[in-house]
Amino acid sequence: MGPPPAYSTEAVNHALQVLEFGLVTERLASHSETPLGAELCAQLAPTYQPDEVWRRLGATEEAHRLLAEDPPPSLAPLHDPRDLFNRAGKGGALEGIEVYRCAAALGVMRQLKTYFRTKGPIGIAAYADSFPDQTRLEERLLAAVSSGGDVLDSASAQLAALRARKGAAAHKVVERVQAYLSGKSREWLSDPIYTVRDGRYVLPVKAEYKARIKGIVHDTSGSGATVFVEPDDVLQLGNALREIELAERDEVLRILAELSAKIGGVATEAVGGVEAASTVDSIFARARLAYADRGFMPRRVEGHFIALHAARHPLLRAESVVPLDIEVGQGASVLITGPNTGGKTVAIKSVGLAVAMAQSGLFPPALDVRLAPFTGLWADIGDEQSLQQSLSTFSGHLKNIAEALRGAETGALVLFDELGAGTDPAEGAALATVILERLHAEGCAILASTHYGELKAFAYETAGFTNAAMEFDMKTLRPTYKLLMGAAGASQALRIAERYGIPKELIEEAREGLGRQAQNVSALIEELDRAQRHARTAQSEADRRIAELRKAETETARKLAEAEERRAQARRRGAEAIDDALREIRLEAARVFEELKKDPTQAGFARAKQALSDLDEVGRAFAADLGPRKSAPPVDPVTLKRGMSVRIEGYPQVGTLLEAPTGKSATVQLGPLKMTVPIERVRPVDEKPTATVRPRTNIGLSRAQTATTEIHLRARRAEEAEDELNRFIDEALLAGLPSVRIVHGKGEGVLRKVTRELLRRHKGVRSFRDGEPGEGGAGVTVAEFE
Repeated sequence: MGPPPAYSTEAVNHALQVLEFGLVTERLASHSETPLGAELCAQLAPTYQPDEVWRRLGATEEAHRLLAEDPPPSLAPLHDPRDLFNRAGKGGALEGIEVYRCAAALGVMRQLKTYFRTKGPIGIAAYADSFPDQTRLEERLLAAVSSGGDVLDSASAQLAALRARKGAAAHKVVERVQAYLSGKSREWLSDPIYTVRDGRYVLPVKAEYKARIKGIVHDTSGSGATVFVEPDDVLQLGNALREIELAERDEVLRILAELSAKIGGVATEAVGGVEAASTVDSIFARARLAYADRGFMPRRVEGHFIALHAARHPLLRAESVVPLDIEVGQGASVLITGPNTGGKTVAIKSVGLAVAMAQSGLFPPALDVRLAPFTGLWADIGDEQSLQQSLSTFSGHLKNIAEALRGAETGALVLFDELGAGTDPAEGAALATVILERLHAEGCAILASTHYGELKAFAYETAGFTNAAMEFDMKTLRPTYKLLMGAAGASQALRIAERYGIPKELIEEAREGLGRQAQNVSALIEELDRAQRHARTAQSEADRRIAELRKAETETARKLAEAEERRAQARRRGAEAIDDALREIRLEAARVFEELKKDPTQAGFARAKQALSDLDEVGRAFAADLGPRKSAPPVDPVTLKRGMSVRIEGYPQVGTLLEAPTGKSATVQLGPLKMTVPIERVRPVDEKPTATVRPRTNIGLSRAQTATTEIHLRARRAEEAEDELNRFIDEALLAGLPSVRIVHGKGEGVLRKVTRELLRRHKGVRSFRDGEPGEGGAGVTVAEFE
């Protein structure tokens, strides 16, 4: 067997009733796929054992992850077939549709077992140990019975033979009956049709001709003009057909009895599997509810505590709820004050339901939850008046409070809405104070609301208590339903009364009747509330600026990293350029010496000397180009005119601008090469375009001899790949290559897109295409040059 079910069948206690936890479990049941799973969901109740709380939450988290990554097979075909398996186990015979339901249940459990075998060591996979693996029995049942409950011909060779004989016998009967519908006997019939009466084929014979057809009269028409006769020869054929049908029925009953016995043989195992599968269904229902409510897996902390960030009441529409931020726990009790209709009750219920949900294995709807499970949950919320028990509202409250005082243990969460209300204010405040003191001394965590100023002072003065207030907008005289931790709110009864039209003179008389001390306390609370609001605003501004500084630090670190990467990239490119130049110079020098060997005359020596002098000039120009250069200011594209002499950054030669720039690029004739480069790399110069000297032409020849026709861009960043590809294409054009092969890989398609865009812009590229299957397919682009 797998882990025991995480559900309690005990009656929902009073706290869960007043919190309306039953409505949460109803919603949970709607996310299940099986009747038994829905029943388990409806019975869900919190546990107060920490290990069990985290076991339940862990199972929900696993199901939550599986739903996102690889959902399990549907459990919808798994109706509750336990009574069918049990009846078969006691020797009872099942009907065809019942056999099919058992087969479907075995199939669902087999699929679920296979599914969990692929998921590795996770907690809920342990339930798969309870699933029967009766593949052969399942196949036998499905081969014998259709989804509609009919026993199939494939159930047995005997049944298939009987049905074949029955078809042939029925065909003979119909064939013989139809023979009476034509020929001479046709005129004896009132209609050229036959009918079936009680399984017998009969003809409508005119009464005056009934003696012409020998047989049994089964019925007479109302007028007596027609009699329904079963001819003797048809009777004989019908009797033979009826015998075959009886044999078929007996064979079907035998098959169902045999299948039922096989089902009975696995009944105990199957019933246990059905119950385990239904528990799995209820766990996945918890995960589906978490997705529906945008719930959060609680983070584990120590003690008896809950902290909620942006929490919502699970039974209210998300768009109509103001998110709640609150922390309540042992030694961190909270007293909420504020105006009526300000949201105090909703806040208390939200916390209570979050605790009940979390300790039931459900994710509370919030952006963040920290939990240390409580040892119990007690609540006194709403109007507790009971006509049956002749209890007043105040008496009803006292009854619940007395139960909490008797039963609450250390680490329990106690919820009070309007503690001490319903009686004389002075006595109610005094009673509320001693109740809070007693529960606090017992180690309970308390979340309570009140209007009493004495309790606000109590919370300020007593260690382990914190005031909180439902915010009230003094401009609109309306509650905002936002909870402010650390603040004590006034009831605002007089201001609210004024907004609802109570005459102003009555409001002033009421203020006078409050007494100077009460007014001073109320004014002090309001002043304190304003000061705390200002402090919160200042804190928010400080937090914002700290966040901006952290963002700036992150951005600076990112830019430094990019600069370092560019510097490393520049070093790599410089090294590659030096290697290329040295290789070309060596090749050119080798060619000069080879020519000198062939022509060691004075004239040959002069040519070699001039060639080496030209080669030295090229080397010096290259070295000067590698030296440090001051970055020139950006060039205004308007100043670049067609035909003017320009220099391209990175090239020592002077070229000619072929046309006025358009967009962000310009076309330059650089010796024999026509290049399209970014405008920011182009600088106008007063020099004339550089003539192509012989050593450079020879370097170009050696470049053609050593140039590569392929470049690999995989694992490159987009910017780095674009720069390398640009240089590669320029070198290929200088070398006079007809085409090149660019290996960028498939991946997410970023490098392929960069490659295609660059080739599309480059004037030297005539066309490009995907590689053929033998060339690398879509992971390669082949470019052809003009």
